Amino acid sequence: MHPFESRNNLRILGFLALIIWATFFMSACKGKEKAEAPATEKTGLQAEDISLDTISAVLGKPEAEKSGIFDLGKSENELQIVYHFYTPEPKDIDDDIGADLAPKIQELYKKFKTIDRVAFAIHVFHAGLSVEWKPYCTFVMTRKVINETNWTDLLATEFFKVVLELKYAE
Repeated sequence: MHPFESRNNLRILGFLALIIWATFFMSACKGKEKAEAPATEKTGLQAEDISLDTISAVLGKPEAEKSGIFDLGKSENELQIVYHFYTPEPKDIDDDIGADLAPKIQELYKKFKTIDRVAFAIHVFHAGLSVEWKPYCTFVMTRKVINETNWTDLLATEFFKVVLELKYAE
């Protein structure tokens, strides 16, 4: 082997090592930037100001004889809403709930663009010996259902046929 060939081989090996080291260093820096991004950027439900106050501006605040949102919980991709529904006559309660909630839910999805899945727990006012709110049903609404449904025809009689995961309390 010629002495110049061995120097050239060393130079080539050194150059390749330098390229490999630079590539590794640059990818490590990019990985660190990606890891830090979620901490500074807001995503999903956190991107909008979603709180009990902002949601109650749409769904209403429950009062003595007025329906509205009582409690709000949030996870990364779902809202959990406890809604107090007041009715003086529980005869046609499903239709009344649909007439009350359908336009409010539609407005909720218009106002908050990052909301997709909302789990509702409906509590109904029952007068008796004491005043108390009792669980009536739970259901889920999604943006897909909102987008694919003709809400004007479903406000009263069809509301509970459209919601997802409907379960009545026992």
